[in-house]
Amino acid sequence: MRKISNILLNCWFPRICSSCNRSLTVKEEGVCFYCQQYLHKTNHFHRKNNVLFLQLAYRMNLHSVQSLYFFQPKSIEQRAIHELKYKKNMQVGNFFGREMGRRIAATPWLQDVNGLIPIPIHKNKERERGYNQAQVLCEGISEETQIPVLKLLSKQTAGKGATKGNRMERMNSRKIDFQMEGSIPSNVQHLLIVDDVITTGATLESAFTEIRKQFNGKISVVSIAHTF
Repeated sequence: MRKISNILLNCWFPRICSSCNRSLTVKEEGVCFYCQQYLHKTNHFHRKNNVLFLQLAYRMNLHSVQSLYFFQPKSIEQRAIHELKYKKNMQVGNFFGREMGRRIAATPWLQDVNGLIPIPIHKNKERERGYNQAQVLCEGISEETQIPVLKLLSKQTAGKGATKGNRMERMNSRKIDFQMEGSIPSNVQHLLIVDDVITTGATLESAFTEIRKQFNGKISVVSIAHTF
């Protein structure tokens, strides 16, 4: 099924780099090898007590937090994520998801993750876009790790994210309501929340709070990039 979906993606979307628009070789997906050299990589998969984890741990009892890249304005990361979120380029989402999966498989403190939860978008937006980008990331992760995707979290509000004011003002103004629609399997002991970009952390905090109502195990987070 996965191979069929990849064939369809290649038919619907030209195989070009999401950053430089060069044609991709058969061994490239989403981002060409040349542009991959200039991605702003983090050390999060090598250092558990990284800066991002320390900035979020005081708000949530998280086991670990990892982003692949630092989000830089006008960067390769920004262009690629824009392609994923607004240009229906799921190929780049699969690239990022598989890269996450490879990092997760090699990270000691993530070896026992046995459930992936994508951060949802509102059903109206998902209907308009045709997919949820975090779900695409989870599918890429699962392809590399065989960790099951648990689509149990739904977004109840369709409000826009805050973009003005300082970080504290944006955190306080952004109210996001999530709801669990189903039960987490009893064998799951370590959940990994998957998102595209971490900005203020408000989205993660809302999701974490809702998940924690029925789950007492370890909760970790992974994203493509973070802005702070």
